[in-house]
Amino acid sequence: MLRQAIHRGLRSSCHQLGLFVSRHPVFFLTVPAVLTLIFGFSALHRFQPETDLERLVAPSHSLAKIERSLANSLFPLDRSKSRLYSDLHTPGRYGRLIALCKPGGNILHQAEGLLRIHRAVLEMKQREAPWSFLG
Repeated sequence: MLRQAIHRGLRSSCHQLGLFVSRHPVFFLTVPAVLTLIFGFSALHRFQPETDLERLVAPSHSLAKIERSLANSLFPLDRSKSRLYSDLHTPGRYGRLIALCKPGGNILHQAEGLLRIHRAVLEMKQREAPWSFLG
């Protein structure tokens, strides 16, 4: 009985709404378009797309961000905004490597491998071109 009353009420209200929409089609076609234009030009132009992938993907308190900020503070690269763009690409061979060892291990046991990587970076040469990425 309750179900029939609810069904009858919904059917009649939807029928009345359909009749109202069919009698005033211009209103229901223009108002959504006008509201879209108003909100698009007034409110949504303030939003800027986020281009920093790390900020989008990684949590703000993640271990990777903490380690990267620590590496930036200990081994800073010259990224000054007051310099010319050409000065930011200074020739030279530099890089960062964060070496981790297993829990309970000793990082000094990997020192020979780290020195080999260092030597390999210093000995990099580019052939076949007069310019070099590494300097």
